[in-house]
Amino acid sequence: MKPGKVGLLLLILIPMALVIGATVSFFLYDRMQQQHQLNLADLEKFGYEMVPSNTYTESVGELGAKQLPATFAEKKLTPTERVIRGLMQDKENLLAEQQTLKDEIAALKRQIAEFAEYKKLNSHFAPETFAEELKRTKAQLKNTLIRLPEAERYSNTQLEIMAAAGMQEYKRFVSANHLMLEPAQKALILRNHLPSYAFCIGNAVELAANSRQEQQLLIDWFNQPDAVSLPPALAGDLDKLLPTCRLPLRQALHDSLPEIRNAG
Repeated sequence: MKPGKVGLLLLILIPMALVIGATVSFFLYDRMQQQHQLNLADLEKFGYEMVPSNTYTESVGELGAKQLPATFAEKKLTPTERVIRGLMQDKENLLAEQQTLKDEIAALKRQIAEFAEYKKLNSHFAPETFAEELKRTKAQLKNTLIRLPEAERYSNTQLEIMAAAGMQEYKRFVSANHLMLEPAQKALILRNHLPSYAFCIGNAVELAANSRQEQQLLIDWFNQPDAVSLPPALAGDLDKLLPTCRLPLRQALHDSLPEIRNAG
């Protein structure tokens, strides 16, 4: 063959060989990639399906004694299997901790509900506080006074002063004698002692208070004598007038103390 024809033939065959080689290489590479993806999928299945969550279990011997699980099975796992097993065990541990926290939260919610119910029942059945008792005593005394004919000439402000003054003497008597009075004992004091004292206070207030402002100030003072200050002139008048009301009441309560105790 002539050299010119050989060169021409090589020029035709060499590009064709390169194209064929490239085509074959492309298909081979694509096949290898597909096989690699299949291998990854098989490995994932192997980790989650082929590796059991517990490769060994406890057993019971012939005599009924529990036998500890064998540990040699762990040594048969490949490094990849051990990593997968570790991840699965971590997941199980997290799920167990999550369930424990849920149980603890549920228990705390039950305790809160029980405490709320206990507080509700306790507030319903517990005895009233001393402050509540004094407030109720003042209201009862005022209602008692309003029903009496002698109270018609007093204004509502004056009646409020009289009731507050009676409450303070009731407080002093109960505290001084360390009493916890039953309803019958309270009724005895309200019926037999405090009304006459209250009317005496009403008369004293008419003499001491020269204005509605001073009467309102006396309401505050009789309700909270330690927290309210009176003008010097008003305070001086009360210092002269109040003993004439207080001394007879305190003596009468002292003399009636055995009767009051026995009324319970």
